[in-house]
Amino acid sequence: MKIGLWNPVEYAAEGLPRGWPAAPRHWSPERGAESLRRAFELYDLAVAAGFDVLSVAEHHYGFGSLTPSPSLFAAALAQRYPGTTIGVLGPILPLANPIRVAEEIAMVDLLTGGRTVVGFFRGIPNEHLVYGTPPEATSEMFREAFALVLRAWTEPETFGWEGRHYRYRTISPWPRPLQQPHPPIVSGVTSPEAAAWVAASGYWPGIFGAVVPPDRAAACVEAWRDGVEARGATPDDEHVVYRARIYVAPSDEEAERDVAERRLGDSRSVVAPAPERAASAARVLAALTGGGPPRGAGGPPSPPRPEFAGGPESVAEQLRASRAAIGWGFLDAVFTDPNLPHERALRSLGLFVDRVLPTLRNGR
Repeated sequence: MKIGLWNPVEYAAEGLPRGWPAAPRHWSPERGAESLRRAFELYDLAVAAGFDVLSVAEHHYGFGSLTPSPSLFAAALAQRYPGTTIGVLGPILPLANPIRVAEEIAMVDLLTGGRTVVGFFRGIPNEHLVYGTPPEATSEMFREAFALVLRAWTEPETFGWEGRHYRYRTISPWPRPLQQPHPPIVSGVTSPEAAAWVAASGYWPGIFGAVVPPDRAAACVEAWRDGVEARGATPDDEHVVYRARIYVAPSDEEAERDVAERRLGDSRSVVAPAPERAASAARVLAALTGGGPPRGAGGPPSPPRPEFAGGPESVAEQLRASRAAIGWGFLDAVFTDPNLPHERALRSLGLFVDRVLPTLRNGR
């Protein structure tokens, strides 16, 4: 089993008004620098504990994340933590120049010595507003950009591209990835049909616990396994990436109290527009739940919460049960939360390292 740490790099301040986008008047250079220091403090702890992967992602205009350029942050991680795999999970393709994405990730792969895993994503509707990307076109843009990045990595000759959304007369990117033909690619899945396509393409499925409920996640993994076997290959559960939020407290009682009082796991206040833009918020929340009804539909939706929360023994058991039920083998864990003080995030990760991780590593 592989363990990864994703840190979205939340802004180091409490009591600020929530809602997306965040007004620049709330920015403080000192707090911005402190935010990065805190992020590296968590990464330092994870690397010292032997985590396999450090993940980065792209987000814009909010308190919940200060990583608008995942490739830039990945390059910094690669230099600070040589020998550690970096997961660029990942660029929002409809917001980017696909050729530049191909070039930048190739640089990261060289900097890591071929220790890069890459995921490409379409993004959620609010982020399509960042550079004026037409939301209705992002699905087509994503598919075309994805194909263009792959060709940029694999085509041995200079070529041109005349697509619907991207047109380039001359494409001849240097550098190229160290891993050939390209780094492992993680593709997000929310349905068995998508998982089957991922398997047929030779990619790794990425499942977000906050979006895909466990029963559907298990169905996705089963469809992916069937697809891999249909290609004549052997499925490896370490290729099934499961991103989940984790909160470990000294006891179950304290964990449940913190989850309830601090609204842990509820990221809507930092990714959704403010209440006065309710119509736009509805579209964002639909995207967060995979375009369908929220978990628990049929009655009042359950309050968002971390996928795994409790004392060390409870979290270890929850993780073992989840892995057995879903079939993931690569846990991309999130220990921070917009509503969680940094000291508590450090404590949570420390308890995970000292009292949860050893039981997972030993298979107990």
